[in-house]
Amino acid sequence: MNPVKKLNNNPVAVSVGKNKQPSFIGSYLMQDVSVCDNLISFMDRGPQREGAVISPKGLEVNSKVKDCVENMSDYSNPACLAYQVELQKNLEQYKLDYFYANDVSPYNIENWTIQKYPCGGAYHSWHTERTNLNTIRRHLVFMTYLNDIKDGGETEFFYQKLKVKPRKGLTLIWPVDWTHTHRGVPSMTEEKYIVTGWYQFVEHIENGN
Repeated sequence: MNPVKKLNNNPVAVSVGKNKQPSFIGSYLMQDVSVCDNLISFMDRGPQREGAVISPKGLEVNSKVKDCVENMSDYSNPACLAYQVELQKNLEQYKLDYFYANDVSPYNIENWTIQKYPCGGAYHSWHTERTNLNTIRRHLVFMTYLNDIKDGGETEFFYQKLKVKPRKGLTLIWPVDWTHTHRGVPSMTEEKYIVTGWYQFVEHIENGN
């Protein structure tokens, strides 16, 4: 059976697991993968910083936990704008697949990052995306693979018993909580590029202030 089902419009829904029970992990393949190439070029040409993780001390660089460099999105850059258009298509499909995920207060996307993992690099530790009051506004997390990885490099979901192989243009969207604890599997021979970020609830504003 072909695991890829074409929809009436972009993107393409892709099966990433064999379990028939819903995982609430949406997986969608963009049609124009040149967007990925342009983001990699943007990443390699732009300023880079070491990837940080949230610790009791605040943001902290710890390569034993997360070993990558990253660059923030730039909405004045055509490559970033083109990606945003593709990502919105994925979100619209996710809302059709899991409509109660949209039966919530308003949310939007804020800044996202492009991350480059060296050979042997990964987000090594099991983690989730909403763990304290500093991350309480997060609703959904998204991640797009910008290149194919043949040797390792999967994203592993603990409770779903699922490993997703990086495929150029494949976007995953899933809930931010502990139910979707996950980690990265390193590739010892290939570099991996991804985009990742969150949809976050809009802060309530009273009396126009």
